[in-house]
Amino acid sequence: MNTTAQPVTTITPHDLPLICTGPENETWNGHPRVFLPIQSNSSIECPYCGKQYHLHGIAENHH
Repeated sequence: MNTTAQPVTTITPHDLPLICTGPENETWNGHPRVFLPIQSNSSIECPYCGKQYHLHGIAENHH
């Protein structure tokens, strides 16, 4: 089990919708594309790889 904390990736509303394909974005070791429903000024963790994202700003017109 990997207990090393992953760094948080900060995104802006311009980066939405938020899609995670894995920590390395390599097709051979990634995971399926996962759309993450992040809320305004909050954080979310990918259920596949544990990568953490933080949205800095308001998520308008995104689900």
